[in-house]
Amino acid sequence: MFNCFERISRFGAVLAEISLVLLLLLVFNEVIARYVLNKPTLYSVELSEYLLIFVAFMAAGWVLQEDKHVKMHFVVNLMPDKVKHILDICTSGIVLIFCIILVWQGGKSSVMAFAGGYHSSSLLNVPLWIPYAIIPLGSLILALQMLVRIGKLIWTPIKSDNP
Repeated sequence: MFNCFERISRFGAVLAEISLVLLLLLVFNEVIARYVLNKPTLYSVELSEYLLIFVAFMAAGWVLQEDKHVKMHFVVNLMPDKVKHILDICTSGIVLIFCIILVWQGGKSSVMAFAGGYHSSSLLNVPLWIPYAIIPLGSLILALQMLVRIGKLIWTPIKSDNP
């Protein structure tokens, strides 16, 4: 089951990579249109915002899988290995709870935007449930990857304090 969650995280990262390339092309197009052709587009700022949010949330699970999230090494490295291990499990549990809250509340917002027919006030008139759904979807991927992390921490023996 953990392999499935890790594949989902990797798939989210691939989608984030594709979105990042699209974001690059969109911004490049806007720079050329605005400053060379003197004909700015109406859609680039709004789509750039949505793509940037998509990149951040879809890649979060993969970043955790690769263990590249920000850590407080200075404080943690002063602790014994057993305390580090227990602290890692506890902080991972707190992050999991936070992710679950984001999935729940973000999902409620998405459903409300869908049911209410909310659209952006721009000329694109984007249905807002689509960008709203990015947050709970990315948080779900991160929560699944956090379950993998917690499982590995629980089943991995604690390292000894010997140098």
